Amino acid sequence: MPPRLVVRDALVATPAALLERATVVVEGGLVAEVAPEGTKVAARPDDWDVAGEGRLLVPGMVDAHTRLAVGALGRLAGLPARSPESEAEYRHRLRARIEDRLDAAAVEALTAAGALAALRAGVTCACDLVRGAAGDEERTLPAAAAGVRRVGLRASLAYGPTDRRGGGSGRAGVAASAAFAALSRGDPLVRGVIGIDGLCELGRSSIEAAGELGGEHGLHACLAEDEEDVAHAFGMSGLHPVALVGSCGGLGPGAVIARDAALTSREVTLLADTGSWLALSPRAALFWGGEFPPLGYIAAAGTPMAFGTDGLFPDVAGEALAAAMCLRMAEHRATASGDVVTKEIWPGGGHVASRLFGVGLGEIAPGAAADLVLLDWRPPAPLPDLLAGDLAMLHAGAPAAWAIVNGEVRLREGHLLGGDEREIAAKAREAAARVLAA
Repeated sequence: MPPRLVVRDALVATPAALLERATVVVEGGLVAEVAPEGTKVAARPDDWDVAGEGRLLVPGMVDAHTRLAVGALGRLAGLPARSPESEAEYRHRLRARIEDRLDAAAVEALTAAGALAALRAGVTCACDLVRGAAGDEERTLPAAAAGVRRVGLRASLAYGPTDRRGGGSGRAGVAASAAFAALSRGDPLVRGVIGIDGLCELGRSSIEAAGELGGEHGLHACLAEDEEDVAHAFGMSGLHPVALVGSCGGLGPGAVIARDAALTSREVTLLADTGSWLALSPRAALFWGGEFPPLGYIAAAGTPMAFGTDGLFPDVAGEALAAAMCLRMAEHRATASGDVVTKEIWPGGGHVASRLFGVGLGEIAPGAAADLVLLDWRPPAPLPDLLAGDLAMLHAGAPAAWAIVNGEVRLREGHLLGGDEREIAAKAREAAARVLAA
């Protein structure tokens, strides 16, 4: 019989309830059994037993919108402590200069560092939006894939095209995403989708190409972080950003639209009608002084939502906590978050990842993919039965002791397996110094 991974004596967050001192059996990359306390799980000679020791076992978290390489680089460069005055200044003066120097070697090194930070924060699947140096479009996504594989993170990867470099660079970036998406189709851990990273840097032909191919391969688009995208889209087409992408065929259940700026009612309806996902990064929106979207209204319209981090911070549970705080502050009442965070947005990450990879993610149940995290957190008091989103707000900030991706152990008591953490850090530092050099 094939070897099993057995997590014993853990507090297990299943879709139905919290199970005290339960045992979870992993076999063939899937959860084979969830045995509550008192149910004997016989040991086999070749089992790998994990000592839960009363710690909380949760489904691996999904970051629906991040930038692993640039996020890691931003933190190394002193963000968020030394931030530009605005999102536009950051994009044009700092990020553009950084991205123009991100050769394939730097992308791989910094992506590995960002992936390791995500894994330590309990993230097992990330939707990464990547950009690299001019002329490196075809090498950038394979380099990012090599970076996440060094850590063992599950990831979807999209290239953010830009026309600001001229010479058809935008369409070249779209083509690079399409080539990688075709190459990675069926890969159990890494998938490619089409990317858009800001409409204001794209001409109409590049947007149309991204929308058309996004309908085929899936789309990860970051739209309208500030008024530049709105003005550009409206001036080009008379449409707001989401509607412009939709007019090019980019919307649908395979589309993840990251947008923290205000949405028009038409855009909210369009996302709902097409089943497109809205990725929210509350802390990034707050950090850049953006307008927090009306989540209750968006949820009532039926728009599916999920949390992302935008690469600013690695832990997704912190986004749920930030969203709840924003809602409570906006409505001046403690119960304002209601079910929006816990029932509508938090489960969305698992649904997004399940669609991307064709397996059940975001839950601990027999038949689900074995993407699991044993947090280094022992609740100091008995916990009531809580929805997963409510529980996430309690364990926000707790580091991962063990991380299991597709049934394989990636972190063991906080240490990376199959990779050299010192080497990852050293190469990231070397790449950062080269990229940030004046």
